Amino acid sequence: MFKLFAKYAKDYKLEIVLAPIFKIFEAVFGLITPLIVKNIIDKGINGDGGVNYVLIQGLILLILAIVGFLMTMVCQYFSIKVATNYAYILRNELYKKINSFSYREIDKFTPSKLETNLSNDLIATQNALMMMLRLAIRAPFIVIGALILSIFIAPSMAWIFLVGGVLLGLIIFIIGFVSIPYNLKVQSNVDELTKISDDNLTGARIVRAFNKSNYEKERYFVTSDTIQKISERLAKISSLSNPLNLLVINTCIVLILYLGSINVDSGSLTQGDIVSLVNYMSQISAAIVVVANLIVIFSKGSSCAKRINKVLSSSSSLVVGNKEVELDKKISIEFKNVNFAYNKNSKLSLENINLILQEGKTYGIIGGTGAGKTTLINLINHFYDVDSGQIYFQGKNIQEYSFENLNKNISLVSQNPVLFTGTIMSNLKFGNQNANLDLIEKSIKIAQCEDVVDSKGGLEGLINQEGKNLSGGQRQRLTIARALCKDARVVILDDASSALDFKTDFNLRKAIKDNLSDRLIIYVSQRVSSIKDCDEIIVLEKGKIAGIGNHQTLVKDCLAYQDICLSQNVEVN
Repeated sequence: MFKLFAKYAKDYKLEIVLAPIFKIFEAVFGLITPLIVKNIIDKGINGDGGVNYVLIQGLILLILAIVGFLMTMVCQYFSIKVATNYAYILRNELYKKINSFSYREIDKFTPSKLETNLSNDLIATQNALMMMLRLAIRAPFIVIGALILSIFIAPSMAWIFLVGGVLLGLIIFIIGFVSIPYNLKVQSNVDELTKISDDNLTGARIVRAFNKSNYEKERYFVTSDTIQKISERLAKISSLSNPLNLLVINTCIVLILYLGSINVDSGSLTQGDIVSLVNYMSQISAAIVVVANLIVIFSKGSSCAKRINKVLSSSSSLVVGNKEVELDKKISIEFKNVNFAYNKNSKLSLENINLILQEGKTYGIIGGTGAGKTTLINLINHFYDVDSGQIYFQGKNIQEYSFENLNKNISLVSQNPVLFTGTIMSNLKFGNQNANLDLIEKSIKIAQCEDVVDSKGGLEGLINQEGKNLSGGQRQRLTIARALCKDARVVILDDASSALDFKTDFNLRKAIKDNLSDRLIIYVSQRVSSIKDCDEIIVLEKGKIAGIGNHQTLVKDCLAYQDICLSQNVEVN
């Protein structure tokens, strides 16, 4: 946690120093107050000081209270400034780190945990920093200062303060130590609750369509109940702090009053001394309660900081270089003996892939569910690194290019069409902010979505989050138009027309062939009709290439392709 503070709040060193200093000054005024009260009693009330002395000392108390209040306000301002800016810097850094991850790291951490890192975990460390600047130094200073002044006033009663301080310290340490595991469990279950909530919100239509609302509620309530039970245990443990502290404090006060009365009778102490001693014990008790609360805040902040540090200390598994794609050369993509598995101990998703794709041709990739079609596309986009073998882009290993430069030259339409809240125009220009109106209109026409744009009132028509105000086919066509607006030389359509009717699918493929014949076009589909006219068709079966060729060749020579054709009533004779 302190490493995070040191790294992401380093630009506010002055405020970090000034905030506790002002708080210490306020604490000093608080420690002086019992001494002034002592003088008022001993000299003003019981002595010869009279009313004037009491009024003067009372005025001093008022001034100290006002100055102390101003000091506290300044401390609050500095601590809030540091904490909010720390959170701003860390949030941006964390977001950058998450966006730099390959799919492998995102799979490892899971989106729900990363969402919790950006929200709940970060806020916990922010609160810990703010409390540290405001109270972490003040509370021990009050305890030590009150002990010293008490010893100075009544050395014979110092043992009461020392024993009380040790007992209070033990109570706080034990409760804090026992609380840490429960805080970790709470955070882990918050991750799970975030995941369930995200699943329910994004899949609300599916949940209702399958009449699984009660099942999903049960999942949510089970996790929520777990958090409640753990939080209740944590609360019970933490709740022991105040009564135990009060027991020790009140016992100490009783001892001070009892022994103090004996000393007052003997003349070794005054009534003002006893009042000041009780006041100091009360200050110590308040400071100890603050320390107890700080331990809870710091333990939670520490557990959250560990989770954040795990993300920040992780680096992308992708090997990337800094070379740029040479635009004056013809683009080709080559797979050489490529093997890939999503996890080290899992079965290979792609095995011994050897393949050459060239600009100016169209390619179709077909195969059954789980054959490795999308995995192959993910490797072309360098979302993952291969386990063995090489992928060459324009004759150079794909790992030599920067991720940004490589993907400038590749337009991808994924299986799940994703649109963003905004206008149709903002979505179409998502991959190319410099796209002019001619390119946008051409892309819309090729993607067969002129009617979609018209139905929403033109390019400024609004798109809801994830395109929820559009049908599946409309979303697919808009995402295809967005990919074409990128004007990249490689266009990959990963099952991008699955929601389109056969006529629209045919018109889309014809428009792409007529207008983008100079590009490298890759169709991924389970429909034979969508890829049968491609220059080359790659048939995948269980992660291996079962055949490569055009439709006529594969129908004759590739058994896997024949099976697919027969399952879709496509003639093979």
